[in-house]
Amino acid sequence: MKKYWLSFASFLMIIVGLLRGVGGITLLTQGDKLDLGLPVTATPVELKIAAYSLIAVCCLLIISAICLTIRRLVSNYAFCWISLGLFLVGGLINGFLLFGHPLGSGQLINWGVSFVIGLCLVLGKDDVHPKYIQSYEK
Repeated sequence: MKKYWLSFASFLMIIVGLLRGVGGITLLTQGDKLDLGLPVTATPVELKIAAYSLIAVCCLLIISAICLTIRRLVSNYAFCWISLGLFLVGGLINGFLLFGHPLGSGQLINWGVSFVIGLCLVLGKDDVHPKYIQSYEK
């Protein structure tokens, strides 16, 4: 079971990344017409900044997850942690830009998902290698 923790973390990061990307594209295309349940206090420029940051976080999460899946290197492992941190920081900034306050129920979900992903990364740390080892079949 231990060897699957990193794969599960990567899978979750890809799902969260895709959801962030869809949110960013939706925010970019629909802008202030979008009903988010809370009053949006952002200007059109702030809406675009929030949308592009969601798309950037999408790319970071997906790329880091794929890198870790392909090669379980320390650098890719660190890239996943950095992407996860930027996901949390981006959520706080977007909450402030869009709604005027950084905290809310959406942030609780972000922190919960980040905790689960981080736990999977920690549990799978033994499968991370300091350098790429290529094995040849004879």
